[in-house]
Amino acid sequence: MLQQALKQLLQFLATPTGNWVVLGVISFVVLAILYHKKRQIPGLTVEVIPEDTWFINRDDNHRLAIVVSLHLINKSSAPIRIRNCKLSGYSPKPPPEKLFLEGHDTSVDLAYPKHDLFADVGGHPSDHTSAYVLNPYTEQRMWVFYHSGIVTMTNMLRAPIVIRDANRKRKSIQIAVPRNMEQIQIYREAAMRW
Repeated sequence: MLQQALKQLLQFLATPTGNWVVLGVISFVVLAILYHKKRQIPGLTVEVIPEDTWFINRDDNHRLAIVVSLHLINKSSAPIRIRNCKLSGYSPKPPPEKLFLEGHDTSVDLAYPKHDLFADVGGHPSDHTSAYVLNPYTEQRMWVFYHSGIVTMTNMLRAPIVIRDANRKRKSIQIAVPRNMEQIQIYREAAMRW
């Protein structure tokens, strides 16, 4: 049965119509690759900084607080103006002044990363003249704060992060965001008490 189908496919591809189908599929794949490359921010490399990337379940508003730290490398000769940095569709929010965890008999203040904070300029790109600028041939570290209405009991979030520049080009990577180790410790202590 499989040999029969393969034989018919090869016979179809030998015809002029089959040749046009093959040419059309190859052209579509080439155009899709070229379009994907054209939409990418040229020369930008993005890496996650694992030690400064975490999330917690907030007890005060039943949301997730997510901190993502990124190491950005501009390998091009032009500056890159970053306008937006979305995590799985969530836009960056201003972080609260203090973020803390409540344990049974302790309260732990969480420290934010020491890198530059990315603040979303929002709105239409033509309305703003400022953005996070990554100069040519430089490396910078930035962190972004998100909060999500989804409450999870897992210890790892996996989501895409999409960075857009002023020219509406993008760079996306899949990242893994672990739960903050101090919150895991508080949960373990609470479990041992029960």
